[in-house]
Amino acid sequence: MTDIFNENQKKVPEVSVIIVTWNSMRYIFDCFESLIHQTFRDFSVTVIDNGSYDGTVEFIRTHYPNIYILQNFKNLGFSRAYNQGIRLSSSPYVLVMNDDVVLNENFLFELVGFARMHVKAGSLGGKMLKLYTGEINVSERAGGLKELIKTDKIDSAGLKIYKSRRVINRGEHQQDVGQFDRTEEVFGISGACVLFRKEALEDIKIKDEYFDQDFFAYKEDIDIAWRLRLYGWENYYVPAAVGYHHRRLGGSAKSDSWALARHRQKLPRLLRHYSFRNHHLMLVKNLLLVNVFRHLIYIGWYEIKLLCYVIFFEPFLIKSLLSFFRQLPNALLKRNVIMGHRKISPQQIRIWFK
Repeated sequence: MTDIFNENQKKVPEVSVIIVTWNSMRYIFDCFESLIHQTFRDFSVTVIDNGSYDGTVEFIRTHYPNIYILQNFKNLGFSRAYNQGIRLSSSPYVLVMNDDVVLNENFLFELVGFARMHVKAGSLGGKMLKLYTGEINVSERAGGLKELIKTDKIDSAGLKIYKSRRVINRGEHQQDVGQFDRTEEVFGISGACVLFRKEALEDIKIKDEYFDQDFFAYKEDIDIAWRLRLYGWENYYVPAAVGYHHRRLGGSAKSDSWALARHRQKLPRLLRHYSFRNHHLMLVKNLLLVNVFRHLIYIGWYEIKLLCYVIFFEPFLIKSLLSFFRQLPNALLKRNVIMGHRKISPQQIRIWFK
């Protein structure tokens, strides 16, 4: 198996690729192969493994011996694991990438090229399309991995935030017919695959955390995108960089309440817990009170609907409020830091609330 991951061991590469794995055998081969075929070569790969027990670590060590692996002995969550990888990096750019993402060969070339010309770009992302897996073909694919099915359905063209402070992936589930082919600033980038400027990450970190470790997983990408904005950094969507994402826990881009409710019922309970709790932790940390008063009707109505839904359909989430209140003191301390370093006005952030 071809291995190019040893090319940049003797110098600091321009990009550090950080991948968090947890029982990732069905995805990791295709993820790594897409990195091997990148036209941009000045990068290294670090894997942070969160206690896999399906052979993921052994597979990587056998077939990609030059990849650096930090092995945690239990699942520490996405936020903490990504923070471990970012701290290890000395590169000017860090690509945070899910294990279930496959990149077109010019992905890094396009993003890094754009980042070099836009010094205020704190994060950048490409056009992510949906990826599915077909039937297992053991004879042709390593480890019995499934056949890839790339689609032209959009997974994410950046993050969009509403006046209610609900956040969605732009264009999710839409057929890609060129409607998102314009390079532009967006509110933020989906955490499935995002290139960060290391300088920006150092600017926005709180103590030694880049991603908020209290979140454990889910919505940590929205939180960091919001903080980048508040600190005056820009987030760019670059459609020439194309990738594919096998979104195991997909979102719903639909706006009607019944469609959202049906979608939520399909998600694991633990995910719904993190979604509910982290949404409110994120609001505590990042909301500007002036903008809350301006959009109170939108925020209030959304929160009322959400609370009613929880009471009648997901009462187990009431326990998540206890978790929220346990985390609230930390969130308020982090809010004080964020507001003390905020560089933009309420008007400047308000333009992103649609």
